[in-house]
Amino acid sequence: MTVQNTDYHPSGKFGPLTGRRVLAAFILFFGIIFAVNALMIWRALSTFDGVEVEGAYQKGRAYNHLLERMEAQKAMGWKSTIETELLAGDGYEALLRVRFETADGVPLQGLAVRGEFWRPVTKGEDREAMLTETAPGLYTARFDLAHAGNWLVRIAAEGPKGETFVEEQRVILRSKDGK
Repeated sequence: MTVQNTDYHPSGKFGPLTGRRVLAAFILFFGIIFAVNALMIWRALSTFDGVEVEGAYQKGRAYNHLLERMEAQKAMGWKSTIETELLAGDGYEALLRVRFETADGVPLQGLAVRGEFWRPVTKGEDREAMLTETAPGLYTARFDLAHAGNWLVRIAAEGPKGETFVEEQRVILRSKDGK
């Protein structure tokens, strides 16, 4: 079968397909791709300076030390239970209760415990206080918070022999109207 015997007729709309037209289409296609990539690279570099955390290199080198401290904490066998509640009254006063015990369930007494309410989404609203031992193994403190909502509670305890224990827990404090 030949082209003369079929009903196929190439479109004459753009003229004949020549090597120069294929080359022009090829260059135009990749030119658009390169231009869009260049725009994206420029926008990425102009809006992000590359520094997420100050001292990232030093913190990365100290990571093995952090892992060793975590293993030492696990080997001590201490357990903690963190409880928070928003107290009634004006403002957003929160009560933090932390119970410490050994792996056998014996309350840990005589610890120096520091607590912190850390706001993950806003700077300048963090609150920190020392907790006092109100019962064997139970440490409490009141915190005057800026508002209810999503908080990270961080505790750090030091034992009489220099043992250290750290814990972090996310809490959501609901306001008095339930929101």
